[in-house]
Amino acid sequence: MTTASTANRHRLHQRNWSELPDGPLHTIFTCLCSFVDFISFSSVCRSWRAVTSSLSPSDITSRFPPLLLIASYTREGRASGCRVLDPASPSFSCSLDRISNNRASANFPILTNHGRFLRPVRPAGNHQHVILNPFTGEEIYSPIIPKGDTSINRFHPTHLSFIDSALLLITNYDVFHWRVGSPSWSCHSPKIHPTGGEIVVIVKDKMYAMDSAERLFELELSPQLHLRHLAVDGIGDGRFSFKIFLVDCGGELLFLRLVPTERIMGMQLEAFRLDLSINQATWVKIENLGNWAIFLGYWTELPGLAVENPERWGGRSNCVYFATNGNVDWPWVMIKLGEEIDTSDPESPLFNGNPRQRVKTSWVYPGF
Repeated sequence: MTTASTANRHRLHQRNWSELPDGPLHTIFTCLCSFVDFISFSSVCRSWRAVTSSLSPSDITSRFPPLLLIASYTREGRASGCRVLDPASPSFSCSLDRISNNRASANFPILTNHGRFLRPVRPAGNHQHVILNPFTGEEIYSPIIPKGDTSINRFHPTHLSFIDSALLLITNYDVFHWRVGSPSWSCHSPKIHPTGGEIVVIVKDKMYAMDSAERLFELELSPQLHLRHLAVDGIGDGRFSFKIFLVDCGGELLFLRLVPTERIMGMQLEAFRLDLSINQATWVKIENLGNWAIFLGYWTELPGLAVENPERWGGRSNCVYFATNGNVDWPWVMIKLGEEIDTSDPESPLFNGNPRQRVKTSWVYPGF
């Protein structure tokens, strides 16, 4: 081997990867297929992390599938552990010790769709909450809620980005909105009140909520907070919905529901899209999801997530990734619209063979 070739090899080994030009760096980024790759890429050096920090939420959600967050609780309601799984890397599993070691786990936390945990702050009770990011350990405290309604249903973050996020709080009588960093909450008392169990989702800058009675509401945050009931035609079959979900799928609002079939212990998923093209809003039934995959959790107070072209990371289109109720061997299953689900089958996402399990599962896009 010549002296020149030896010197070239030495320079190659001494290459400073932090000085890699933007062109090759972005080419490497386009080859990432999972959040595991994303985290590894971000950990190389500051310049590589700067590339990921400059991405918008849509850049991330359009490229990677969500992670499955599995939170476990003790009998007393304390968070005892939190695991993360990645559908793009089935062999990947990690534990988030921050949630069990952090003081925010003192009470039963509420799991949100963006991977945040929320709990009441004592002695304020339900009138102040702490927001915990289990991925970073960061805590943010909300202001005191101005009205004393102790029957608070739940919080709803309204943006994927945690820094620019806001919280929406729906009670039996009022709707509260707080943007992180502002000193106080805004409040609205709607004429028609949701019945509880609300699901909140944003579609094209419009915020929708559905209550347990399957009534749809539209929420406006500006110029002032306002909640109004939106009458929708199109279903009215009188069938009982075992579980309901709302999903933003490519700018369309989808309503999914689990309904019983003629078979004993049988269930199936139905999906409808909201059609606002005519004077009367209408739910229009859809038979397949096309090139989309939808991610649903067992806990229906959380909105679902939709991913386009999941084949890019080894996923499957036209199916629903349904997180089970903490099943260790089957953390999620893939089902199609209209496909019958046998709820007596231990591999079913609705099988509840171990009612003593104290877990909550949620598909999340973490904010680092």
